[in-house]
Amino acid sequence: MKLEEYKAGKYIKINDYNAFIPSKINCNWGWDDTKLDKLLADANRQIGELNAYSLLIPNVDLYIKMHIKIEANKSSRIEGTRTTVEEDLLDISDINPEKRDDWEEVQNYVKATNYGVEKIKEGFPVCTRLIREIHKILMQGVRGEHKMPGEFRISQNWIGGNMPSNAIYVPPPHMEISECLTDFEKFINNDKIDTPDLIKIAILHYQFESIHPFLDGNGRIGRLLIPLYIQSKGMLDKSCLYISDYIERNKSVYYDMLTRVRTHNDMISWIKFFLKAVIETSKIAKDKFRSVVELTMQMDRMLMDLPVMPDNARKVLDVLYNEPIVSRKRIIESTGMKFTTLVGVINALREKNILIETTGYSRNQVFAFQRYIDLFLK
Repeated sequence: MKLEEYKAGKYIKINDYNAFIPSKINCNWGWDDTKLDKLLADANRQIGELNAYSLLIPNVDLYIKMHIKIEANKSSRIEGTRTTVEEDLLDISDINPEKRDDWEEVQNYVKATNYGVEKIKEGFPVCTRLIREIHKILMQGVRGEHKMPGEFRISQNWIGGNMPSNAIYVPPPHMEISECLTDFEKFINNDKIDTPDLIKIAILHYQFESIHPFLDGNGRIGRLLIPLYIQSKGMLDKSCLYISDYIERNKSVYYDMLTRVRTHNDMISWIKFFLKAVIETSKIAKDKFRSVVELTMQMDRMLMDLPVMPDNARKVLDVLYNEPIVSRKRIIESTGMKFTTLVGVINALREKNILIETTGYSRNQVFAFQRYIDLFLK
């Protein structure tokens, strides 16, 4: 079927509101739009380059860990959380009590992402079972914990407004969810069609957001599906493509494009937006990895000029690559270093402005490897 002929679905009247039922997507999609061809080729090339680059970088899993933390912050911010990346890197005891709920939501996103990535590595397919498992982790112990974590909804939800009758969008009623998700899952794993994977995941993301199968957390799960799907299809050996930063910076356009699919049957414009997000995000990820490699080389050279044992300084730096905001106590636990030895290393690193003390206290100090953090925030 041609994307130009796509019909988004239909509205059904329920009491005093209209709910939208998206049309089925499990078929072979083609198109005539040459601009879409060009964007798809560019997106595939950029992902290929990112994959090659990620496989050449030593310790890339450490940097991806930081990548995921940034993604968790950005994806959660789209939904209204207000912690900074630096706050998300702290222990909960160091977080302002007013922001602890937000902090917990971001940490859950990190856990859910890591869980999904590991399951895909084990050969588990992207499917509704995995989606529910990830949702359960995402919603555990946070504000949505009473909204059926890990279970598809059995009541009506809506977006915007305080009731379905004045909502911006009303997804399908819960009785329709099973059929919608069956078609959704078939499309994910339909190997008999030759629709390119980036086109498929663009359509899948739109479809998931339209079905809105959970009472809460749909946006975050929908965005998380993107890297998991790309990883599951072997496009990336390392899970290092996260587009929530692009979406947050273009949030109004993102929502407009999703809405336009439903109102104008315009799937092609949404896919173009998605492919542009993939292209820009892939380029940014390559630049960040390149900058991190340059920084680690600078740090390696700098170690030889410090007035402390290079091996001790390296141990501390290795902790900082893993936890770029960290307490003195945590460094001691990780390195086994004596307190007096660590004080000397920390002082030497602070002298070079590599470490910044963030609390202003003389005890219970917390240090930030700000140069490293800043590379991921560009």
